[in-house]
Amino acid sequence: MSLPTSAEKTLPRIRPLTSSVSLGLIAAACLMLPAIGSAEPANPQDASTEQPPEHEHHAPHGGTLVVLGEEFAHLELVLDSQAGRLTAYALDGEAEQPIRVAQPTLELIMHAADADSAAPPPATLSLNAVGSVLTGETAGDTSEFSGQSDLLKGTRHFAATLAKIQIKGQDFHDVPFQFPEGNEHEE
Repeated sequence: MSLPTSAEKTLPRIRPLTSSVSLGLIAAACLMLPAIGSAEPANPQDASTEQPPEHEHHAPHGGTLVVLGEEFAHLELVLDSQAGRLTAYALDGEAEQPIRVAQPTLELIMHAADADSAAPPPATLSLNAVGSVLTGETAGDTSEFSGQSDLLKGTRHFAATLAKIQIKGQDFHDVPFQFPEGNEHEE
């Protein structure tokens, strides 16, 4: 009688499954497949009332989004009403990535927040290109613009029109928006 080797001691003996057990497991798995990943609602009447999820964007700096074209690009506006400073960020169509713009300034035509006949005439606010050592952006090749006006101090709501912006080779003129609502849902 010979002694078993160490390999024989550590390896358990594996018994093959009988064919009837194997077939039973396969049949059970096949029966469960239609239920897994079924996209049909429990009540067929619910399918007609379900609304598709609304396409929306989130401003990465916590500001207001102004859409340019049919989701071609966005301009995010961030207001520091205490200082009267407005900062604009040029962003892609999903409002996720910065887009560098070549123009040195963005001009906003500021309007009164309401249609009061005693409101002052429109005023122009220039947002100047802001360079960044961190990103390598320079005036004339930047995604950030900023400007200050005493008219914005203490303001939380205003109407304005972006006079012109050229972004990714496209020109956009006279883009109206409300702050802080933006223009995402205007037609």
